[in-house]
Amino acid sequence: MNDLADAIAIIGVYFALMAVLAVAVEAVVSWAKIPLPWLQGKPSPSDVLKEVSQWLPAENNGQKVRAQIAALNKALRQLGEIPIDPQEDVDLAEIVRRVGEATTRHIKNDRDRRAAIRVLAMGLGIGFAFLFQVDTLQLLAPVSAGLAEFWVDRFGLQGAHALGLIMSGVAASAGSSFWHDQSARLRQLKRAAETARQMGT
Repeated sequence: MNDLADAIAIIGVYFALMAVLAVAVEAVVSWAKIPLPWLQGKPSPSDVLKEVSQWLPAENNGQKVRAQIAALNKALRQLGEIPIDPQEDVDLAEIVRRVGEATTRHIKNDRDRRAAIRVLAMGLGIGFAFLFQVDTLQLLAPVSAGLAEFWVDRFGLQGAHALGLIMSGVAASAGSSFWHDQSARLRQLKRAAETARQMGT
């Protein structure tokens, strides 16, 4: 049981370091969103229409259509699309079609934005890991010495160290909430191990 307790303690320290590294990454990513508006999330055209649905007239008249066009135009401008001319004779079917097209583009843009943030977070995580020398393989070596030795034999001491730093950076990019969740699970495991030890004595 002592070996298990030691392993849990080592993993707990590792999770804590990853959480701190992840907080640093998230702070820089949040700062980067200020000068780079593209990294900021935007509401979809469907969300914009839902947002204004409460003040749209109940009856299906010209005023409601104009209000829907105004709401859709707000979303279209954010996506860089050409807005609908309010003077055009546009029916609800055309509005629905434009919402569908704009929403499809919004989903693609949002997917690209999330991928860019992920890559940025990974790059920052690796940079912080190299800066602070947070080596995953070295930190977890007491738990699994064989794994660390495997990578040292394969890549050499410097190569394994670089790999450990990269692993730390990639792990940190998972986000602080992820590592806090893992820490909570580890605490549950620790309590279960302590309970099992007490029952065995």
